[in-house]
Amino acid sequence: MAKLESIGFLADKDKQHKKIYEKMWNGRFHEVETYKAKHGHCNVPTRSGKLGRWVVWQRQQYQLFKQGKSSHMTDERLQKLESIGFQW
Repeated sequence: MAKLESIGFLADKDKQHKKIYEKMWNGRFHEVETYKAKHGHCNVPTRSGKLGRWVVWQRQQYQLFKQGKSSHMTDERLQKLESIGFQW
């Protein structure tokens, strides 16, 4: 493991993971934008499959973020969600 770290392998893997997660997050965000355009709000029902679960996850991450706990929520994501009227 130390050898992998010494050549930057794990750092590159972490960067790749973050890029993939960010791409997925942005994809779901755009789905919420589409949902809002169609329904006039961002309150995706939890029973709406992956998007519904994603919305619940964002709300959970927001609560952790507000409490100063470890969270995947960032200021940038918070601003993006609030810019489309996402309700916490």
